[in-house]
Amino acid sequence: MNEKTSWDWETELKEIPFDEWKTRYNWVQAPQVSQNGESIAAVVNLDEMVFSVCVNGEVWEEEYEKIWSLTSVSDSGFAAFVARDEEWTLSVNGQEWIHWCDFIWQMMKSPDGRVLGAAFQSDSEYGVIVNDTPWEDRYENLTGAVMAADGTSAAVVQVVPMPGADVEAFKKGVFSVACNGIPKDRRFLNIWDISFDAAGRQMGYGVRTDRESYGIVQNDTLWENRFESVWKPEFLDENSLLAPVRINGKWQLYKNDAPFWQNQYDQLWHLTLSPNGKDVAAIVSAPYGRWRVAVNDTVWPVTWDTMISDIYFSQDGSSLAAVYKHKEVWDLAVNQTPWQMAADMVFVPCLSPDGSVVAVVIQKKGQYQLVVNKKTVASGFSFMADPVISADGSKVLLKGIENGIYRRRIIRV
Repeated sequence: MNEKTSWDWETELKEIPFDEWKTRYNWVQAPQVSQNGESIAAVVNLDEMVFSVCVNGEVWEEEYEKIWSLTSVSDSGFAAFVARDEEWTLSVNGQEWIHWCDFIWQMMKSPDGRVLGAAFQSDSEYGVIVNDTPWEDRYENLTGAVMAADGTSAAVVQVVPMPGADVEAFKKGVFSVACNGIPKDRRFLNIWDISFDAAGRQMGYGVRTDRESYGIVQNDTLWENRFESVWKPEFLDENSLLAPVRINGKWQLYKNDAPFWQNQYDQLWHLTLSPNGKDVAAIVSAPYGRWRVAVNDTVWPVTWDTMISDIYFSQDGSSLAAVYKHKEVWDLAVNQTPWQMAADMVFVPCLSPDGSVVAVVIQKKGQYQLVVNKKTVASGFSFMADPVISADGSKVLLKGIENGIYRRRIIRV
């Protein structure tokens, strides 16, 4: 939250013409907005097979054959995967990385945007590159790359060569986890969902140990219990790993290989921990076919028929928001109370540090609206980025396009 205090929260309105870009270039792709709202960017086509990135009306100096995954990576910066002469690299604010490869994907970034990473492929070998430094070791296959806040990277890699359809070799385990390019000792049939602790020193992930059994690995040590299935684990602290596991047809939350929550559910996943570490929430199904939120093994009284996509804590853990779909429309619930917006789409909500203010962008009939504490404060936009709430909770930063003009607007709560 600290970086937000340096942003401009006093200028009520700043504007940048956006639709005029469509008259200057052959076409303009979907816009991206910087975190502080000072910049808007888009991939633009200059000529046949010639692309660049336009930021606040100015294009990057370099031109490329292809550009994709344009992303806001810092307060006012952008990064994108770019290709020239059939080779790919990452460009940050128009500055290319030195290393080029045959393909690059899965952009990863630290919370402050100072560390960027990606998975890459060169000469039919795979690895991870972080801040323009690629792994020294490369692998035959690589999936599920992740990066901790400090730049520590990991991925599932194939460490044993296997001819096609060699079932016996597969049954012995050909996959491991590589951390900063170095593989762990243990091998498994499959590995999914690597998680780091907050410091980036501990790792946990789900594995398949044989045709029917699954387990959880915590720092290269396999839990003794075997399960019918597992979902992504999360660290409660550096010594405590939580994981949803399936036993006898029901799901339960375990910690360090022992039951943590006593209740069992028809489904339990999307673990979300409060930043203060005091609360654990999850999306659960109970009864079958009905979705609800569980916090510390106590379920909300409200249920929904279609899905809950995500849940979000405030910084102090006092408020929890859930984005859900019920009876064919999307909505938001905060601390068990639905907002009843009946939206076509609900985007990522922003919660003030103390949880007293919640702002979210929704879409209705093709138009974007900003809703703050259940009240619509702006509407009629053709595009909106996710809002930001000031550190003191007194202002909301709106970032959107209205009548062809990008507007950065400060709304006082």
